[in-house]
Amino acid sequence: MRLGTGHPTVIKVVDIINLSSSANTLLRNRVKMMRTSGIDNRIICMDGPYVRSLQEEGIPVETVHLPRGYNVLKLAFSLFQVAAYLRRENIDIVHTHCSIPGFIGRLAAWVVRVPVIIHTVHGFHFHERTATLKRHSYVLLERLAGLFVDALLSQNSDDMEEARWHRIVPPDRLHSIGNGIDLERFRPGMQLPPADGRVTITCVARLEAVKNHKMLFEAVRLLKERGERFKLWVIGDGELRLKYQLLCEGMEIDHLVHFLGYRDDIPELLAQTDIAVLTSIKEGVPRTVLEAMALGIPVVATRVKGTREVVQDGETGFTVQLGDSVGLAAKLSELMKDSALRAKMGRRGREIAVKRFDERAIVNSLRTIYLDLLSKKGIMRNAAIPKVVER
Repeated sequence: MRLGTGHPTVIKVVDIINLSSSANTLLRNRVKMMRTSGIDNRIICMDGPYVRSLQEEGIPVETVHLPRGYNVLKLAFSLFQVAAYLRRENIDIVHTHCSIPGFIGRLAAWVVRVPVIIHTVHGFHFHERTATLKRHSYVLLERLAGLFVDALLSQNSDDMEEARWHRIVPPDRLHSIGNGIDLERFRPGMQLPPADGRVTITCVARLEAVKNHKMLFEAVRLLKERGERFKLWVIGDGELRLKYQLLCEGMEIDHLVHFLGYRDDIPELLAQTDIAVLTSIKEGVPRTVLEAMALGIPVVATRVKGTREVVQDGETGFTVQLGDSVGLAAKLSELMKDSALRAKMGRRGREIAVKRFDERAIVNSLRTIYLDLLSKKGIMRNAAIPKVVER
């Protein structure tokens, strides 16, 4: 039954995202906390290797086919699947993530009249370097999708301003939500100097064009030419893995670059890391940077939307201009040669992570938004109000 009728009932929330790995990385901990607080939080995603583990942790997961391309027939089938589930389960709130799941999920929720529809922007599809015509097309699509939402949540201030400037949603539907991580899982420990004398640099990012690994590989080539002693761990998987492996072979840096694939032991790998690096073209608020900071690791990253709000240049690490491989190599080299500087920046990063990026605060903020929107719809009268997640 819908909230507000009959006996007290539990709020039903469904998060819609593309990959099971993304659900595992971005939603698992947050959804578990929501469920502990009394909200029936579920996930819709594509079938994949992490569906079973999410279900085993007590999270209801519905699998549907969510194409990553723009095949009209496949998109229509996905829309039908999602809409059927939302209607059958009598869902109260749909919360979407990413581009295609975001559009399909919002439209499906609107079609079956889900009371509250929310979308989180993990970095708009357009960015500073997007060609003008493409940028206008993406803005129009975002405006269209914005017609279906009660709230648009932004992880960073740049996306907030973009949404306001392009009038993607009315101002009263735009909210800053930020991002956070499980600080208990990412705690600094004793880091021993590497046995082989080589500094470990780690990049945790999907192997996709937007993560801009080519810039990093070029910096690695420059560091190699200078005779620096280091190794690079590339953690993550994606459609460009083989291409990047061949690229590194061609650049004669394959002995320095180790492709570790998608990993579940990120805290353990980061505990063996001296410097974290991220060369993305755009971000929402990058969790990989937050996780490194929480473990007391300095970060070198591109000075782009999302990331520049997290990495404080000269304080918790360094930022460089997008495309500046020479500058990236220089900053990596500076940190590689100065363990005291790494430790100082790492301590400051940990302080900021604890103060600003605790995921429990995000859960409390989301819970407040959920309840406020349901209340505005006039359907909270008989709802069982969940307990706040304590910080």
